[in-house]
Amino acid sequence: MTSIRFAAAAAAALLATVAAPALANTTAPTPPAASAGAPAIVKSVKVEPGGLYEIVFNPTDSNILIAAVGPRGETRGAIARLNADLTPGQSIDVSANPLYGLGFNSRTQTLYGTATRSGSVGVVDVRTGRLVATIKDGDDESAHVREVIVDETRNKAYVTIVGGEANDASRPNQIWVIDGATNAIERKIAAPVGGLTGAALDSQNNRLFVTGMSSNDVGVIDLATGRSVGTWPTGSEKPTNVAFDAAGGRLFVASQGTGDLTVMNAADGAVIKKVPTGEGALSVAYNPRNDQVYVANRQAGTVTVVGGGDYAVLANLQTGTFPQTIAIDPATNAVYVTNKARGLPRNAPAGTPVPVDPAGDTVTLIRP
Repeated sequence: MTSIRFAAAAAAALLATVAAPALANTTAPTPPAASAGAPAIVKSVKVEPGGLYEIVFNPTDSNILIAAVGPRGETRGAIARLNADLTPGQSIDVSANPLYGLGFNSRTQTLYGTATRSGSVGVVDVRTGRLVATIKDGDDESAHVREVIVDETRNKAYVTIVGGEANDASRPNQIWVIDGATNAIERKIAAPVGGLTGAALDSQNNRLFVTGMSSNDVGVIDLATGRSVGTWPTGSEKPTNVAFDAAGGRLFVASQGTGDLTVMNAADGAVIKKVPTGEGALSVAYNPRNDQVYVANRQAGTVTVVGGGDYAVLANLQTGTFPQTIAIDPATNAVYVTNKARGLPRNAPAGTPVPVDPAGDTVTLIRP
């Protein structure tokens, strides 16, 4: 999800299960020539109602859940659901309070979504397709909720709140800690970065790594005490999202400003490697089973696959117009990417037709 602020909208209402979204195969762009066994695109499908943002994988049902907020100016938000082969499943109506960023607890089958327009977090039971809670900071609707990171072991959810510069008390960068048992904010933690965006969890050591898009660093938070235990410069511009490699003790940081992947030591923040990936490197995911890193380059329209051993680029795949976020099926190593469509400019006159974009508002399946 981009860090653009959205205007306030209607309060959340009870979600209802609706008919499956209309999906149609699109012709995926031909990837660059690659050797046998190299990562490749299998197919892409259109997802209604469009306006795609984040994606998560549900290992219990082997399906994917996609935040689809609909076209600008319309109220058609949904959590679209696709099977592992991208055939349609049953979607969930969230049009009353569309969700952008997603975090998923597979143990409880609970989906947490950031409703950026209302400064709240929606909690959905995906088994029933019903809203079970809406979480807010009192009556405040101004919180720029962005990412949700779930700790299934402790049944917690961590929500990033985008603020101003580091230590700006008027616009604090915060982490909301949500208790999964009560669906309430348990506490708020100050983040030691400026322009807080992404986060990654080290569950074993109970640490949270956070990215500062304006401070160009990664902050480290001890979740037991709520204290900052370090800030590490990335050497890149606009670091936006981060993934954690528990076995290898590494961080993978995608930076929009410099269009690259930064590999860092998760113990001391030392930069191990810089890998150019593409313009607007927005999000990153890591698969420990095959030791591969995936970077969605939003402006370049590509997903870069990087080998975790030597950091060689294995493929640059043209997935769609604006690649957004990535989910991985750990059982099959399948990779799923949301691609946002090219829309109207913000100052477009009323009645301007939305551009037709065959490669946008799609989900792409990649086989490594």
